[in-house]
This record gives sequence, C-alpha cells and structure tokens, in this order.
Amino acid sequence: MGPGGSVASAEVRVRARSIPRERRVVLRPLYVPWDRFMPTLPRLGAVCDLERHRGRAVGGDSDMIFEDRYKIILSACQDLRRHREQLVGPVIAGQLLEEVDEDVPNEQLLSHIVAEALLHRLDRRLLDGKNIYLQRFEVAQIDLFDLLRKAIPVLPQAYAIANQYLVHALRGLESAALLDIGIGKGAQVVTIIRELAVDPGALRRLRVVALDPSASSLAEAKAAIEAAVSLLPGVPFTVEVAQLRGLIERWEPAALQHNVGLVDGVVINAAYALHHTTHPPNDQQARTDLLRRLAGLRPRVFTLVEPNANHDTELLTKRVHSCWQHFGAVFDLVDRSDATPLEKLAIKDKFFGREVRDILGTSDTFRCERHEPYESWLLRLTKAGFKPTPAIALDIALPDYCWAIEREGLVRLGYRDQALIAVFAYRCPEAA
Repeated sequence: MGPGGSVASAEVRVRARSIPRERRVVLRPLYVPWDRFMPTLPRLGAVCDLERHRGRAVGGDSDMIFEDRYKIILSACQDLRRHREQLVGPVIAGQLLEEVDEDVPNEQLLSHIVAEALLHRLDRRLLDGKNIYLQRFEVAQIDLFDLLRKAIPVLPQAYAIANQYLVHALRGLESAALLDIGIGKGAQVVTIIRELAVDPGALRRLRVVALDPSASSLAEAKAAIEAAVSLLPGVPFTVEVAQLRGLIERWEPAALQHNVGLVDGVVINAAYALHHTTHPPNDQQARTDLLRRLAGLRPRVFTLVEPNANHDTELLTKRVHSCWQHFGAVFDLVDRSDATPLEKLAIKDKFFGREVRDILGTSDTFRCERHEPYESWLLRLTKAGFKPTPAIALDIALPDYCWAIEREGLVRLGYRDQALIAVFAYRCPEAA
C-alpha cells in the first residue's frame, strides 16, 4: 500500500479471449491515491482489492507529447489570462497553418487547432455555440463519430464492455426497460438486441426508451431497431420503442418514470452523452443531482461511458493542458489505424478539431464538450447513491498497443500512458 492510499494491490492472472499470448497478462501493482482525489470517501477505494490489467499499461510519469509546441501554447495561454493580448497575438498567429491536408504532422495540426480556438478569445469573438452534434456541418458530427469506431479501438471496445453488463442484467428480467441516453442512430441498442436474441435468458418483453436531442437521430434509431427485430425471426421477446426528444437534464423524474412504464426492472445506458449536459459556470452539483435523479429509477445496472479528460474546469490553462495531453495521444492512436489518410485527417481536424474549438474557443456559459476525469465521475456516482455492480466475466479484445485495467464497476481503456475512456457499471442498491 502506498502512503496515504487505501487500495491493496495484487498480482492476478486474467482471461482475455482473442488476445495474443504475449500480452494476456500484465502483472503490475497499481497504486491509486484515492484519499487525494476523494478525501470524503476514504473507503471507496476498497470496494475491490483486485485490479485486472490487460494489454500494455504504461506506468510512471512521462514527458508531455509534442512538448516544445505545448510550452509555446501554454505560455501564450497564460499571457492571455493576464490580458497581455499584444504579446499573445504573434505567438498564436505563428502556430496557424496556411493549409491543412493529410500530410501535416500531428504536432503542427494540434497546434493549429488549439491556436485557432484561442484566437476566438483573443479577438473577443467568443462563440455562443450549441451542441456540436446538432449543428449543421458539411459532414455531420454523428457521421464522423461512426468513422471513429474503426480508427480508435478503445472506442468500440467501451461499447462492448457496457453491452456485456447491460445484457447480463436484462437476461435476469422477464420484462425490462432500457433507457438509452443519447441513443444516436441506435447502433448500440441493435447490438444488444441481437445478443439477447441468441440468449434471452428470462426476457420476454423489452421496452427501449430512446432519448436524444435530435429528432432525425431518434427516427433513425427507431427504424434501425425495428429493422433489426424484423430480421430476427422467432426472437422470444417483444421489443417496443418509446421516443423522447430533448436533453436528459431537462426531463423530470416523473416523466422518465412514466415512459419507462410498468416493468420488472430498469437498466440505463449513457455512452458519450453526459459530458454534454449543460450547467452554469462553476456549478459542481448539477451532474451529481442528475445522477441522483437517475438513481431514483432504481436501475439494475447503469452503464456510463465517458472520455477521461479534464475539460469541465473554468480555468483556461487547465483545459489547454488537458486538451493537449488527451488529443495528442488520440491523434497518435489514430495514426496507427487502417483508416485512409483523408479519413485520419477528417477524424483529427473535423471531429476532434470541433471538440477542441468548443472546449477552448466557446464561451464558458455555452460550452458543451465538458469532459471530466474518471475520478470525478466515481465521486458523483457515489454521492448520488450508486454502488459498483458485482464483477462479471468480461471479454476484452484490444490490439497490443492499447491496454485495459479492470476493477469492480470500472474499466479504464488507454493508450501509451493515457487512460482515454472509462466505462462504469453501477447499480442502485434498492433495485429488486
């Protein structure tokens, strides 16, 4: 046990199907300073004394990626906070590229995107902004998100892990409701239904409560679910879809309960959705209150999938630091994929570029890309009354340059020395 910590480390062997033998087991004790992150919850870190490591986890401190350019950007950001605009202007302008194409190195592309976002602040043209999944672009953000699935292996694996928890819970219920927050095009729910069709367990009725702010996404999701069911003759359970349009933080608990209906149990899924929830600057309670309202539905399991980054802070320098660290690693990971050069550029400049421009270049009142570190979500879940779901046997398959760390109720997926995505599986203790 490390000083001030409460987690006992252990070396264990784990099963990992479809993973090369040379990386099936990573035997590394991990010290997590829970008391530092959550001083009010000294026993939270002891919920599970075993952590299971899969893949190539990199430990210890490391230099910041693209460090020379990072120092230039951070210095400019600090001058910007001190209202030294005359000093900042030439520095930021020096990072902008005249042309962006697939041959631009990652460090130059990231510098360009960050500098472009900061330029909005320098010119006092802070964007009012809105959810970038609802804005009209030449290529829609949700369509680019589909492209990410084949370029960033930890992203589809996070869905797969959440699905295993959801399917496990649904098989134990005769009638169930699946509340999917931010359903998008419905691909995740379609996968769940197909897995249940193979082994439904006790399930005989499934009510999908699809919630999304986009009317077109809701229509596509319903059509995809109905098409999937029609191609599964003899499936032993019925599927019905209820559509709820809007933002989850604006739905009253009674309305959600009404749409869930009379079922034996509820499961809730929120994949890459809750970091979009809006709240006033410096409001640290809104998301915890939202989670508490969701806990009121008494879910058998609540799966939460979120990027691991610190973009919900109002301190610009901290957001710049986290952006550089997170997206620098993501850009490098994209380059290891089989995507075409143009697809890689679209992912970096169009999809993630839009996120960076929102994080750094949009008014703090209207920003929608507000990612949080996984430690913050752990604290919020606990304050809201959730408890970790008992461990189940998980199948996790990643390329050998990525890694996964499991503990009860939490799986972290990463690349190099960065945990990029966290998958939480928690439940309401009062659930029957």
